[in-house]
Amino acid sequence: MKSFNTSPFNDALEDLRISGSVLLHETYTPPWRIDIPEEAELQHLLGVSKDVRVLPFHLVRNGAFDLRYEGHKSMHIAKDELVICPSGEAHRMSFGKAVQPVSFAQILEEQSPLPLRPLKEMSGGTELVCGVFQLRSVPLNPLLAALPLVLKVKTVGGNANPMLVHATQMLAMELSNDRRGSFTVSRLLEVFCAEAIRSYRQNSGAQDPGWFKALDDPKIAKALTHVHRHPGEAWTVASLAEKCAMSGSRFAARFRDTTGQSVMSYVARWRMSVACRLLRDTDNNLAAIADEVGYQDLAAFSRAFKELVGESPAKWRIRDQMQCA
Repeated sequence: MKSFNTSPFNDALEDLRISGSVLLHETYTPPWRIDIPEEAELQHLLGVSKDVRVLPFHLVRNGAFDLRYEGHKSMHIAKDELVICPSGEAHRMSFGKAVQPVSFAQILEEQSPLPLRPLKEMSGGTELVCGVFQLRSVPLNPLLAALPLVLKVKTVGGNANPMLVHATQMLAMELSNDRRGSFTVSRLLEVFCAEAIRSYRQNSGAQDPGWFKALDDPKIAKALTHVHRHPGEAWTVASLAEKCAMSGSRFAARFRDTTGQSVMSYVARWRMSVACRLLRDTDNNLAAIADEVGYQDLAAFSRAFKELVGESPAKWRIRDQMQCA
C-alpha cells in the first residue's frame, strides 16, 4: 500500500475516484423548468450500481436560473457559477414564470417539449452545461459526508480557484468543438469536481462541527494527518493527544467539539475506509489487510468492518469486484 504522504483532504479526495460526464449543453429561452430526479432514479437512468454515488452538476455559461429543493429556499445561480448537488435529493431548475416542468429523463431521451427547445443563438437565454460526477467512494469517506446540500462556487473572477478557472476554460473549448464525450472532457471533469470541492472547502468558513472545521483546527488536523498516514498504528486518545501536545481530556473534548464524533470513532471509520480501499485495489488476503489497519485478530477486524460497512469484508470484496466486471 502506498504511503500516505499527503493531507487528509487530498487523501480523501483521491479516494473518491471521481469520473464525470456532460449530459446536456444547451441554451434555453425563458420560461423553462427542469426537474432533476433523486439519486436512485439517476443511477437507473445512467445504468450504474447503487454503490456509485451520482452527483448532478450545473454550470451557467450565460444567463441564470433558480435552483429549488423541496422545503428549502430557492437559490439563484448566476453566470459563471457552478453548483454541485451531493445530497441525492430531487431538485428543480427554472427561469421565468411558471410552466409545466420537463423531466431530466425526457431531455436525456431527446423528448423535451417545445418550451425547452434548445436555442443555440438566443439572447436572454440560459446556457447550461449539466452533467454528473460519479464517485466510486468507499462508504465511510469523511469528505463526502462533509459536503453540503448544494455546493456553489464561482468559476471566474478574482476569488475563483485558478485551477477551476483553467479547467472551466478548457471544458468550454472542448464543448464548443462538440467533443463532450471525449477523453479530454472526462479527465477535465475529474479536475473540475476536485477543484470545485477544494474551492468550497477553502471558502466555506465552516462553523458547525464537521470534517472541514476539523481541517481548519491546527491541533485536530495534525491528529487526523497522523491517523491517515499510519492507520495501522495502535492509536489511543492518549497517544494522539501526545502528538498534538495536549492532555488526553482536553484533546478528546476538542476533537469531539470540532468533528462531532469521538477520537476512536474517527480512527475506526478511517481504518475501515482504508480496508475498503485495500479490498478493492489489492489481492492481499484478509489477514494481511486486517494487520495493515491495526487488527492482529482477523475475527475482531471482521466484526468491526461489518458493524461500520454493513457486511463482512469478504462479501464486500466479492460484490465490489462483480460491479467492476
